[in-house]
Amino acid sequence: MTSTLHKTKRVLSIQSHVIHGYVGNKAATFPLQYRGWDVDVLNTVQFSNHPGYAHFTGFKCSTDELVDIVEKGLVGALGIKYDAVLSGYLPNVQALQKVAGIVGQLCEEDENVKWVLDPVLGDNGRLYVDEECVAVYQDILQNFKIFLATPNQFEMELLVGMPIRTLDNAKRAFELFHRKYPRVTRVVVTSLELSEFLSDNTYVVAGFDSSVSDEIFLYKIPKINATFSGSGDLISAMLTDSLLNGHGRNQLPLSASLGQVLWLVTSILQKTYDLNVAGQDPQDSAIKIKDLKLIQCRDILKQDPVPSMGKPETIKI
Repeated sequence: MTSTLHKTKRVLSIQSHVIHGYVGNKAATFPLQYRGWDVDVLNTVQFSNHPGYAHFTGFKCSTDELVDIVEKGLVGALGIKYDAVLSGYLPNVQALQKVAGIVGQLCEEDENVKWVLDPVLGDNGRLYVDEECVAVYQDILQNFKIFLATPNQFEMELLVGMPIRTLDNAKRAFELFHRKYPRVTRVVVTSLELSEFLSDNTYVVAGFDSSVSDEIFLYKIPKINATFSGSGDLISAMLTDSLLNGHGRNQLPLSASLGQVLWLVTSILQKTYDLNVAGQDPQDSAIKIKDLKLIQCRDILKQDPVPSMGKPETIKI
């Protein structure tokens, strides 16, 4: 009798870390491990909790420390071969440039290494980083081979240099992104508030895969009456899993993979919301939910294959 062993995939996750709560690496590590990944975790900062709380404390890792760990330790001394690198928040311009250079070189030297880049710049019209980081991310996206980029709406606007308010704006933004950053094969904008869908109480998640077609695909997602921290980090991690782990199946196209991930993440957000408001009166305005209930949602994470959100709408660019 013969059997085929399924190779355990290995990812290097370079993101922020909080002691309490679930954003950055804390939002990515457990879900990826639970779905079968070996996760090497490089924390770019160590905070008590994320800044969405009234107070936090902690420290940022220096550029030299981050570079030494990857270049001299993981890659140099240990010679680890990664299937994926998932990058998120980096604390300053120099760290972003140096770490991106190392990861970019890894991807150039080994085509099996897939870079999933979340260009963490800010959200809701506010930068989380130095303004100079915008130009650095633009340079990274222009010059390095990136498997998938996952900006939010504000970050997409900064990267293409235009506001996105309507469906036509979104189409134009994807056109500009593809023209400016042709080495980025896939892009998913993790949340879009577009005027055409506001009356439906829905938001849009949109994607584009230049290796497959010239169509943007759109998923309309019902809004939950809350704001969540860490949901974008979770989407990036679960797209890494869905696109690259396989779980014994052929690789899914990005449109189908995104549908599965959105079902999973929406289910986690809904359960998180239900656990937070249990026993309370219905809320007239959106409540702020600071942390996802990832441990309580492990039953959702282990479901495989994950049902999709249905067939997306498509727009030709």
